[in-house]
Amino acid sequence: MSLGRMGGFGVAIRQVADLFNQKSELGVEPVFITGGLSETGGQTEVIAHGTRLLILPKDKHQRRQLLKNEKFDIVLTMDYRSNYRPIIDSLPRVPVIIWVHDPRTPYDMKRIESTRIPGQGDNVPQGLKPVNCTSLAEIVEKSNSPFSKRPIVFAQPAAYYEEKVVGTYGVEPSEITLLPNIIEHIIDEPQTIVKSEKPSVVFLARLDPYKRPWLFAELATYFPEVDFIFMGKNHFQGLGAWEPDSLPSNVKMMGHIDGEEKIRLLSSAWVLVNTSIHEGLAISFLEALMCETPILSCVDSENVVSRYGVYVGRWDGSGREALPKFIDGLQRLLDDQDLRNRLATDGKSWVKSSHNQERFIDSFKYLCEQAELTVNV
Repeated sequence: MSLGRMGGFGVAIRQVADLFNQKSELGVEPVFITGGLSETGGQTEVIAHGTRLLILPKDKHQRRQLLKNEKFDIVLTMDYRSNYRPIIDSLPRVPVIIWVHDPRTPYDMKRIESTRIPGQGDNVPQGLKPVNCTSLAEIVEKSNSPFSKRPIVFAQPAAYYEEKVVGTYGVEPSEITLLPNIIEHIIDEPQTIVKSEKPSVVFLARLDPYKRPWLFAELATYFPEVDFIFMGKNHFQGLGAWEPDSLPSNVKMMGHIDGEEKIRLLSSAWVLVNTSIHEGLAISFLEALMCETPILSCVDSENVVSRYGVYVGRWDGSGREALPKFIDGLQRLLDDQDLRNRLATDGKSWVKSSHNQERFIDSFKYLCEQAELTVNV
């Protein structure tokens, strides 16, 4: 059975499961639930990344019974999407933590929908369908009724998300708790990070149109002595998808990379290049900084790129008009080793102090208390 793609959402929630699995003294048993798989052949669960993953029945009553039998104490959602609702509705008394990661207001979605693939005219690329998360407002309203009284609390890994919550979900929480990602453990300390002798830059993202991978490929033509490494997989085919074609000889397509190999490539790279039209606080940014690799990007969530890399400004549509800025920014980073070292050192220090296990555990405990759940973490 295919478990689908592993993007930033999957990486972030797997890090949480790894924490609780490795630290059994915290007394938390993680279980994955997905809105994207339905049981086939009577199979109701598999093991994914060392954690139980429930495969929900298509039948509503069977689904409710399966979830009820688990006797969950709390649900932690990775952001909110409409296909989560059947799961949350099946657990009407269980408190919920909405962990906001990629809020998309109507303004954000309009920008994303402006994406166009060079050479495909005005054809709308695949994967740009608007994400409607406003059904969360109905869940919150129902949970606040005298008949339910189910606590729903909100968390976010970056403070700037707060201004997007109302426009995305139609909800204005009284409080949004800072719940960081867990990044600092991805490299065993003390570990010496060795950069490649020949300059190399990496692209770590799905090769979907809104990530605009064609900009990375075109950027490579201006730097023939630099290795350009794609780490990601194309999840669409045909019209409206980007198909790598006639790539420069200095471009390497690695496909989906995870684990030690991902960390090795990030650690040896001189720069992480991100060409997306939209990002939240990307997990790839945090992983790159932990690997002492500065960032070159046209998105600047939480001002992370302008602090620990080079921000080239916002560019909509195909993004090709941004190429001169990307060229200048990359040249600056490649030429100035002192700048790269300073950005790398400062960025790693920030990730270690902000997105670590201790801060996550403290915030998670507070959220559980806000949800009226007594925990021992």
